[in-house]
Amino acid sequence: MLQSYKYITHKNKKIEDILKSFFLLHPNNVDLSLERIKKLLNRLNNPQKKIKNIIHIAGTNGKGSIATILYYLQKYQGKTVNIYRSPHLISFNERIHIKNKQVTNQYLLDILEYVKEVNDKQPITFFEIITAATFYMFYQNLADLTILEVGLGGQFDATNIIENNLVSIISTIGIDHKEFLGSTIKAIANEKVGIIKKKSCVISSKQTVSAKRIIKKKSEEMESRLYQYNENWKVKNNIFYNDDLQINLEKISLIGRHQYINVSCALMACIKVKKLNIDFKSLYKIFPKMNWPGRLEKISTNLLPNYSNLECWVDVAHNKLGFTVLVEWIKRIKMKNFYIILALGIRKDYINILKVIKKANPKILFVLKGKSFNSHNPKKIKAVADQLKIHSIISESIYDALNILKKIKIHAIKKK
Repeated sequence: MLQSYKYITHKNKKIEDILKSFFLLHPNNVDLSLERIKKLLNRLNNPQKKIKNIIHIAGTNGKGSIATILYYLQKYQGKTVNIYRSPHLISFNERIHIKNKQVTNQYLLDILEYVKEVNDKQPITFFEIITAATFYMFYQNLADLTILEVGLGGQFDATNIIENNLVSIISTIGIDHKEFLGSTIKAIANEKVGIIKKKSCVISSKQTVSAKRIIKKKSEEMESRLYQYNENWKVKNNIFYNDDLQINLEKISLIGRHQYINVSCALMACIKVKKLNIDFKSLYKIFPKMNWPGRLEKISTNLLPNYSNLECWVDVAHNKLGFTVLVEWIKRIKMKNFYIILALGIRKDYINILKVIKKANPKILFVLKGKSFNSHNPKKIKAVADQLKIHSIISESIYDALNILKKIKIHAIKKK
């Protein structure tokens, strides 16, 4: 974990330095508990206790999408929304929006410096200290609604220091972070349901039978109202259905049928929680405005002027569930003669991910040599790809792979 600080970057050098310094506070032994953040928040006079109307979202895949969808739905109703998501795609500031605007560099720096001083060099994880700083920012800028995305798990996640919420939303649960959460859906689901609060509301996305059972049991224990996908509502042929409403989802700008399910979870929360009520007639104006970079995102040729003959898509899929959704989309649109450029972290289940990729049948799989200590060994990935008869090439960088593809495309055009 200490090596992680080398890979934190920010355009603002002072912010970069302070973020790097947080990694150096990492405890030697990390116990799964909320004690460290609890102590820091006590020193900050418990800002999290003053934040009202919280939407808390856990799950394996889709939680960031659901958080973003809710943010758009509520923002365009004229409400102020604070939102905390992780990780970021390009800039750390993406994680924190205050009253509908991304946090500014100066305010972020001021609060990070203050929280670092209050922490007084006590051992704490990177995520815990930035979560504490976020709570402090949200307390100083109270909004109509606050959306919190869980970082990892649920029960012992730093965001779960909150004592109550308007609604707990659990996105689809799959296998990921086995070293922290367990290697079965049952074990992982038991961690995720830890965010469910007493006498609250629970919205549960599409789940396996075992996950549904655990979510239902926990909801009953906490005396919370539970609404489950395929029981209380469903999506069929791009239409959201529940007992009272039918909503056409086709105008949503987010790509992939899995996003219809994510949108349906957000809509269900708006239907069942009074403080989230929306004007449903406004949805068709809001749906096209939704933006969530890195999720089946088509890259503009303006950003890649030297590769204008290539159509490039980016997706942050990083586990079996994410790649399953990606491959389903590739098959559904009948994409042919396509290539995949792949980079994976060292803890990722590359064998099962490659088995899913095999079903898509890419012409070439480019395996990137990652520059981070956390990157998976490309030779191991290629060896399994070869066993699965996936044509693969180890590539130094994305641009290396794109240069090869550019030549392939030019050659194909000349051949015609």
